[in-house]
Amino acid sequence: MVLSHFSKRLARYALTIASTLTAAAVVTLSGCGSAQVASAPQRVSLDARANGIAIRPADGRIFITDDKTNSVLSSVDGSTFTPFAAVPVVAGQANAQSQVTIADTGSLLVGRFGFGAAGAVFDIGADKSVSALPGLDPTRRRLGLSTIGTGKLLSTWFVKNGNAPATGGLSLITYDESTHAASEHNLLTGLAKPVGIAVQGDAVFISDQANNMILKTSLSGLINHAQAGGLNTTVIKINGPDLLTIDSNGALYTKCNSTAVCRISPDNSVAVIANDFEDARGVAIDPGHHLLYVIDRQKSASGGSTLRVIPLN
Repeated sequence: MVLSHFSKRLARYALTIASTLTAAAVVTLSGCGSAQVASAPQRVSLDARANGIAIRPADGRIFITDDKTNSVLSSVDGSTFTPFAAVPVVAGQANAQSQVTIADTGSLLVGRFGFGAAGAVFDIGADKSVSALPGLDPTRRRLGLSTIGTGKLLSTWFVKNGNAPATGGLSLITYDESTHAASEHNLLTGLAKPVGIAVQGDAVFISDQANNMILKTSLSGLINHAQAGGLNTTVIKINGPDLLTIDSNGALYTKCNSTAVCRISPDNSVAVIANDFEDARGVAIDPGHHLLYVIDRQKSASGGSTLRVIPLN
């Protein structure tokens, strides 16, 4: 479908890109399809207020962010989690870490939401040292992170001032892995609440939770705003997406509706793979074992979390 068919709807998104959108397609959720789980998912109770999750390719170690202890927890077996490193506490502010992702060096990069005053990104080294990337705008409420090379990191964020609608975008953070000196450059603005980010090759996917969509576009096109012919963009309609992960075949996984997790296939078709979550958050793929890990967080402020392990077809 061409963009003109949906121009009125997409105008609300006010995508501010230096190049012009030349094409877009929209895919509707249509009830989310039927469950496709191969067998009953495993459930691991966590004494944590978990949010983000990542699996380190080098050794398969699992990392989750925990708001209860304001730290990153780790596990080698997927069932027993122990403290790995603590993120600095902000006095008078609730703990709220978002995505954890793995740098090329094997170190961790962790986002702090910051509630409009203390948004930040931290580099956690193999020696468990914790270093903030300085110079980033603290008013940006940090959510998704994805590394795209040595010293290069994509960050989703939004800002909210008073009663004005939230506005957000995607930026490129470049940093020195030794000194942690960092700079940030906007790639895309005009979204409402961009949460998840996933990259595969030149394809980049951004979930905009407030606008009930996943935006697919070209990473090189975002970085090179002078790209001839404009930027090709696809919009996938999905209810309430959150953090994202992508498998080797190009299928995306994220929260959908209020209690489900969905698979978005490379042809942009959407199907529910599980539908009994309380509040699905972070997602990660274990490619060697064909498993999807999902953080399910209790909505009660004092509640814990469950790590769901779903076999994939």
